[in-house]
Amino acid sequence: MNRSRLEFFSMQCRGTAIFVMSAAVLLVAGCNYLLPANYIIEGPPKAPAAFELPSKRTVVIVDDKINRMPRVALRVGIGDSVGTHLLENNVVPETITTRDAVALIRRMDTASKPISIQRICESLGAEQVVYVEIDEFNLSGGREEGGPEAVALVKVLDIANGSRLWPTAGSEAVQSFLQDINPSLITTSAGRREVEDKLAEKLGEDIAKLFYAHERRELGGRLGVKK
Repeated sequence: MNRSRLEFFSMQCRGTAIFVMSAAVLLVAGCNYLLPANYIIEGPPKAPAAFELPSKRTVVIVDDKINRMPRVALRVGIGDSVGTHLLENNVVPETITTRDAVALIRRMDTASKPISIQRICESLGAEQVVYVEIDEFNLSGGREEGGPEAVALVKVLDIANGSRLWPTAGSEAVQSFLQDINPSLITTSAGRREVEDKLAEKLGEDIAKLFYAHERRELGGRLGVKK
């Protein structure tokens, strides 16, 4: 066999060996390559909706019975945030602004004769209500590391049938946090208002996420049913 043929076969053997070694490395590390590929193709894991809202005209009523929030406008901010995210994610066909609900309550509600949720919704032409009760709204936070925190209790009522849709008892507790907030912000009136508005919007978004699939998050979220 001449020299050129020997060099040819030698190169073939080296190429085959490299191919086999590469294949072996890929097989051993297969899981390490497949997981990122699946992540890229399918996206990050999603949390399912806790409850599927019926496709009806919806109003969000935010009740602050114990005056946790310093401004009525924050109730509107939370409700409008919920409504916006429900519409953006095609959960319901139409929402009634929380501002209209607040205006109606302030006009018709009295200490001697409180207006019922049923009457509010019927007056607004709503078919169902996402009822939100504020449990905590604290700029200094209740966590060990501090920070702005809010907790709301949520339930869904069917107005036409006068029935509770979800949960079957109690209310679903939702917790929201704000991260990376400069503590010096809350030392001024303007700064406090800015943080309050951000916390209200965040709480509204987290409440809305009860009703559609969304990316899982590390902090906050559902706390479960509170009796």
